[in-house]
Amino acid sequence: MKFIKTAVFASLASAMLAGTAIAQDKTLNMIVIEGGDTTALQAVADAYTAANPGVSINLQPYPFAQFFQVAELRLRSGDAGIDLVYVDAPLLAAYASRGFLSPIDASVDTSSLVESALAAGQYDGTQYALPINNSAQVMFYNKALFEQAGITPPEGLTAGETASQAEVDDLAANKRWTWEQVADAARKMTVSEGGRISTYGFTVEQFGELYQLQPLGESLGTDVVAADGVTAAGYLDSEAWTKGATFWHNLYNEWNVSPKALGYGEAAQLFGNGQLAMMVGGTWNLPGLTASGVDYGVAPFPYFEGGKVLTPTGSWYVGINAASANQEDSLAFAEYLTTTAEGTKVWFDSLQQLPTYKPLLEEISTDASFDAFPNNVFRLGVYDSLNTAKARPVTAAYGQLQDAFRTAFVDMANGVPVADALASAVQKFEAAAARVAQ
Repeated sequence: MKFIKTAVFASLASAMLAGTAIAQDKTLNMIVIEGGDTTALQAVADAYTAANPGVSINLQPYPFAQFFQVAELRLRSGDAGIDLVYVDAPLLAAYASRGFLSPIDASVDTSSLVESALAAGQYDGTQYALPINNSAQVMFYNKALFEQAGITPPEGLTAGETASQAEVDDLAANKRWTWEQVADAARKMTVSEGGRISTYGFTVEQFGELYQLQPLGESLGTDVVAADGVTAAGYLDSEAWTKGATFWHNLYNEWNVSPKALGYGEAAQLFGNGQLAMMVGGTWNLPGLTASGVDYGVAPFPYFEGGKVLTPTGSWYVGINAASANQEDSLAFAEYLTTTAEGTKVWFDSLQQLPTYKPLLEEISTDASFDAFPNNVFRLGVYDSLNTAKARPVTAAYGQLQDAFRTAFVDMANGVPVADALASAVQKFEAAAARVAQ
């Protein structure tokens, strides 16, 4: 741990020094996460600087495991060596409430952006960040395992078939499986050999995470916390959340159809190896699962019978550091990245993440290149982003909420009674939120 902190501060100091050496040709510095996101942002930056020769964009990438710590440290210190900030949607309120981000100028035309995504970039009625892309959750199912079990799989999108946006809309609106159907099929398809489970019926990709599990309670009518962002009593421990959490508890205990404590990427690995019948996960799994050779289909994200269809949403945003001396130039690049046809297309072509730019969503809906599988899965994302997506709660104590929620749902998977786990989560979050508000 000491070595990691030393490395972070050394990297931080180097970046801060580099950020002070801004040349006359307007260099803009942006902190991002390493990997595909940096590659995509570099492609957009190259396109932008080609059209704006007086500006250069300097990306400062950090590993995902360090990024949030570094961003917090640099923003809190008022580091003017950052102009643009890569912002994870639920952390927007924590940044904005402490004055880390500049409000987005009201003159920026955001009418081309998906409303739910735009709203997640707001705090206390003010826009503080613009959405770069969105996310979509779907249910992957192993066709061969369903056939072996003699069970009819959910209707979905599969290889060798095409689907128009109208056909995908019908699938999402009228043929979506319920969680009750998922549980029934999962119980029938979980296989034990020699006292050990060799094939699991179902799992979620992100074990215990609020992002994926928020619809369990909210689709039944109750938000995870109150609108004030600090009250969880009567919400996270409500009848709706008790029912949703009981379903989660049963997956791991009464029914024993889901593997416990999966790490990052392990659910997709199980699915690709043919050891998992169904998995709720992000569309970012499409390339890997296709490459694995598993014969799979994709169905819409489930819902509870009698409940409302709600789906996870939200991803990365771009914000402007309040300490930056390059406010106008930073805003111009943020606009290009998020609200122009060229900027959003370069980003999508590079990263293949669901856009929030409505004209590009329209292209996905109508262009023939998205008719075939797996490209047509993005059309499920289009439908859900416009009809069923529900943003995570806006609260300056989101990190504390996420921690309390994760602890409770991991505990329930390991057998802790639902009422006890939810009560503990309420107490833990409200105490932490009170400290944040001080």
